Amino acid sequence: MENWFKIEFIFAKNLHIIPSELDKMEFYRVEYMLKNYEDFIEEENKQNAKQNKEHEKQISTSKVGHSNQKPPKMDVPKMTIPKMQMPKYK
Repeated sequence: MENWFKIEFIFAKNLHIIPSELDKMEFYRVEYMLKNYEDFIEEENKQNAKQNKEHEKQISTSKVGHSNQKPPKMDVPKMTIPKMQMPKYK
């Protein structure tokens, strides 16, 4: 019975099928829908993992390329501080 409540939760939350509609369905249909949903989620997780690996690979290769380069040298402008006289107090 506890598993059925989990199934109802999954259908309500992710598939937007309310429990009263689920009760009207044949059990084999619910099983097939749940199996298809699990397969879909598994495939989606694989795609996300693949994208994450590709993204991490791009980041690591971009870091390697930049670590060998030295930043360009910048000339510091020459500045002179003007001389000021101290004020005299009377």
